[in-house]
This record gives sequence, C-alpha cells and structure tokens, in this order.
Amino acid sequence: MIVGIGNDIVDISRIDLRLEKRVLTPFERENRIKIDAQYVAGRFALKESYFKAVGTGIDGNSFQDLSFLNRSNGSLYCKIHKIGRYKIEPFNFLHCALSHDKFAMATTVVERERGEVYVGIGTNLGNREENIKIALEMIEGFAQVLNVSSIYETRPYGKTDQPDFLNCVIEIDTMLAPEELLDRLLDVETKMGRIRTERWGPRVIDLDVLFYGNLIVENERLILPHYDFENRMFFVQPMCDLNKNFVHPLSQRTMVDIFKSLSQGLQ
Repeated sequence: MIVGIGNDIVDISRIDLRLEKRVLTPFERENRIKIDAQYVAGRFALKESYFKAVGTGIDGNSFQDLSFLNRSNGSLYCKIHKIGRYKIEPFNFLHCALSHDKFAMATTVVERERGEVYVGIGTNLGNREENIKIALEMIEGFAQVLNVSSIYETRPYGKTDQPDFLNCVIEIDTMLAPEELLDRLLDVETKMGRIRTERWGPRVIDLDVLFYGNLIVENERLILPHYDFENRMFFVQPMCDLNKNFVHPLSQRTMVDIFKSLSQGLQ
C-alpha cells in the first residue's frame, strides 16, 4: 500500500555550487568524482521529494538526514541516516527516481507491505530451545510474528571457543520505526539476562534486525541491512526458508543466490 508520494523539480541553471555544503552528505561527495550543478540539483530535488513523501516537508529536517547514492551499475538508492517518528503511517519500502536535462526532476514513493521485516535470533547459553520460545513470546508483545524459519545448530562465528548456537530468522509485521524496533529488541535481550562483556561472546539471546523491507539505514545506532549478513550462513539459510527470492537492498542479490555463493565457499 502506497502511503506517500513526493515530487520535486529544480532548474539546474539556478543552482549555486555553494549549496553543495548544505545539500550533500559525506557519502554523496564520496559517491561522485565531479561535483557539478546537475549533481547538486538532483540531490536537492530527491531530498525535497523524500520529505514530501513522508509527510513532513523540510521543516525540522536536514538535507544531512539522508544520502541518495548510485551503485556501480548506476542504479539509485537512498541511505537514511535519521528517521525519527514518521508523521504518516510507517513504511518499509522506499523507491526513488531521478531524471534531468535542463531540470532535475525527482520522485520518491514510500509504501508499507505487511511483514517483510526480518529478525535473526541466536542463543548458546542455558536452555537454547526455551530461550527462543521466550524471545518469540516477548516479541509478540510489540509485533506480530508471521513466520519462523527452521532452527539450525551452528558453530560460533568470530569467537570460536564457546558453545554452539541455535539460530533462526523470523518475519514480523510491525508499526514501529526501525530504531524503535531496535530499542524493543534490546529490551528483550536485557530482560532475558543478556550481559554484553565481549564482542561475539556467549549469549542467552541475540536479536538482530536483518532487513526492514528494502530500507537502507546507517547511523551510529543501526545499520540496515545487517552489515555482515552476506557472510553469515546462520542468517542466510533461515532467510531462504522464509523468502528465498527476497532481494538484498544493497547488493541486489536474492537470498538463494547468496546461499549458493556461501555454500560453494564452504566446500
């Protein structure tokens, strides 16, 4: 369901390159060899269209809140740095387009699809099966669990001198924005007794937001999709159980393609 559409058009000839410092993020500067009026106008139009689509307008927001970047093949995507609370119905998919000649014309569409938010669950301390069951019950307090993958026993990743894990992935439907969801999951971890003493160490429960639709988020608290997803079979295999054709928003690879690549690397 489409929940917001925004359009904007900018006359490229009227762009003062001094706007570059206000409009472009560090990511956008690194993404382009030559910063010219066309590039600045395009990013200005894209960001205006985004703020219109989410229903806020520029008031109270900053052009530094998001970056519009190009993949190596030229395709366009949006990386969100600051989301906050939506003033319209929360969304989990974002689509953007840009055209330019004498003018830069941008369109952003945000939509909400049921589910399509995936959370990884891992545990290697105590009664592991019971830990997963309790975590699912607690998550049901703030989101609807739609699907649960098979549970896999896996060797530790990163720090290997610890017990084996049980891992699965769940698909949920939620009205929480990504960072709000993160806060709720961290609260579940705390209430279940997780103590963070060392990176990749043993844990009663570990809850990771893997995907929030096709949203790409990067800030100090949250990176979406999960920063190391494509190297972790204990995420990839359960994701294939749930949705093998789901497309990774950054690499544009399907889950089954990633699974095949990882499987070959393990042989």
